[in-house]
Amino acid sequence: MDQPWLTITLIMAAAMTAFGIWNLRIAQRQRRALSRLGVRGIRTRGEVARGPRREGPTLHPPQVRYKAPPVDRPNAPAHQTYRRTPLNHEQHPLHAGVPVVLRYDPRDPRRVVVVHQKDGRPANVSYSAGAHLAWGVSCVLLGLGMGAGAFW
Repeated sequence: MDQPWLTITLIMAAAMTAFGIWNLRIAQRQRRALSRLGVRGIRTRGEVARGPRREGPTLHPPQVRYKAPPVDRPNAPAHQTYRRTPLNHEQHPLHAGVPVVLRYDPRDPRRVVVVHQKDGRPANVSYSAGAHLAWGVSCVLLGLGMGAGAFW
């Protein structure tokens, strides 16, 4: 093997490109979840009030608690507390007490999606779609740059 650094650089470039594509696919899935809301929505913070539970043959999805304006008054201050099941509850592992960042529909604050969790545990990290998009684009560009630079 005359040039081991060329082989190592090309393997690292392929790995960075694959990691970037993986992050872009995660961002695409998260953006699809935001499209369930139908509008851009208003960002707010909340917490998981109740995790998923099974009562007999019925599986109840988790519920989140958050503050938003009343249903008929979108310009009012956010003082009413809602406790609802998010539209994308299957996408995040939601456990009781975990703080979350949400987006709700300003015309109907009862419709909500979870953007990402604010959980401090490293085994349960869930980044936002924007963070995955930024990491994905930067890793793909770095991988392609390393691959092109290996032959420069």
